[in-house]
Amino acid sequence: MKKGIKWIRVICFKHDGSFHRIWDKAGLIYEDKDKIVISNSKTLIREDNGRMWMAKEPSVSIFYKNRWFNVMGILRKGGVHYYCNMASPCVIENNIIKYIDYDLDLVKTVDNKIKILDEDEYKVNKEKYDYGEDIEKILEKELKLLRTYAVNNQLAFNDKKVIKTHEKFVNKLVGKKYGSKVTN
Repeated sequence: MKKGIKWIRVICFKHDGSFHRIWDKAGLIYEDKDKIVISNSKTLIREDNGRMWMAKEPSVSIFYKNRWFNVMGILRKGGVHYYCNMASPCVIENNIIKYIDYDLDLVKTVDNKIKILDEDEYKVNKEKYDYGEDIEKILEKELKLLRTYAVNNQLAFNDKKVIKTHEKFVNKLVGKKYGSKVTN
């Protein structure tokens, strides 16, 4: 008999501890001392402004326990699109992954273009929430490292592994061998 999926939530906070975003349901694929890997498809997401929406595309997310970023591989037509958040190292308690969002995002498109997003938001929020010099230095260093990983297809930036991980999630979900297709 196949082992079922352990369902978890993901809650993202701002630096002052206020709620930012919740992913209602994701399947836990793997956890070790360094990272937590989850996958989902069409999960409900709730924003701090009350907006709720459904993620349209399946994804695999890696939350690091010792890095200041997380990486989401989104399965799209033609390959994997990566969306990365600069964030505190995560913790997991009572089936909930928790982390602090630090505004800056790195995107790597299916055609390998890399872009940094939300720099203006970061400039405003580092003053508003008083991130402090130590966190600013950590984020600068970690963003540089994340960009290097993205350019060199290292760490979480492995399309085949993202697709295979999502297939593992789908197999557990339906309880049989089932090939996942990159769609949408």
